[in-house]
Amino acid sequence: MKNSRLFEILYLLVEKRSVTAGELAQRLEVSERTIYRDIDALSAAGIPVFTQKGRGGGIRLMDQFVLDKALLSQAQQDEILLALRAILATGAAEGEDTLSRMTSLFRREGGDWLEMDFTDWGSGAAERRNFALVKRAILERRPLSFTYYSAAGERSRRTVEPARLVFKGGCWYLSAFCRARQDWRIFRLVRMEDLTQEEGKCPPRHPPEWLEAPSGTCLETELRLRFAPSAAWRVRDYFHPKQIVAEPNGHLLVECAFPEDQWLLSFLLSFGSRLEVLSPVRWRDILAREIKKSLEIYET
Repeated sequence: MKNSRLFEILYLLVEKRSVTAGELAQRLEVSERTIYRDIDALSAAGIPVFTQKGRGGGIRLMDQFVLDKALLSQAQQDEILLALRAILATGAAEGEDTLSRMTSLFRREGGDWLEMDFTDWGSGAAERRNFALVKRAILERRPLSFTYYSAAGERSRRTVEPARLVFKGGCWYLSAFCRARQDWRIFRLVRMEDLTQEEGKCPPRHPPEWLEAPSGTCLETELRLRFAPSAAWRVRDYFHPKQIVAEPNGHLLVECAFPEDQWLLSFLLSFGSRLEVLSPVRWRDILAREIKKSLEIYET
């Protein structure tokens, strides 16, 4: 408790530069005598804090004291503030108290030059609740149970030992040890329902290297794609310029690699007639079968 109070006093001094013992005592709900003992402790720890008597006096921090000059370069400050802003955007931390305090501690202005949002346009309250529950289970090392729907629509009940949240391809995934399969698996948060935190603690486990990205769960395939000129805006959103070759007639050729799963099929079909898969041939056949199924629905 004392250590947290000392940090609170330091934050307030950095922010206000001068404050009275009475103000600190009222805010921290302790006596002024305790405040003066805390000031002695800060001074003994090397913090340049002193008291100034008289009108306009109080407890002050030397003007030369700022954390960046003592420990961190300006570039390191930027990295810390950027990381904090990213953490807030994920929902892994609540409120902006830590960010505002660090900004004040660094004596920085203009810290709002970047905004991050890791949610998609269709995300709802349920997905945000799932994120909060999974985050807490990871930090507390508690097992999770949930109903899960696979990409094929299969429904199952899982109990897992959560290890890591992964953001990949615009989606949140959970890397976890599945007790039913007795192996590591990756679960997409949006497909989880009825999350509950189980009793007990998870044993220490380390995810294998291939779990660092969701694409590691299935094989990747090399694709050659030709896009119509009308799809150019989407193509340049999804692919790196080095992957795109413009043809004289305005069509765009793209060579890329994607994991072979249901998402890839949906992604390719989303371009409709503006996309032709050149290779591999089996993916031409896969798309042709799916398009025929769609036609049968409308023809009937």
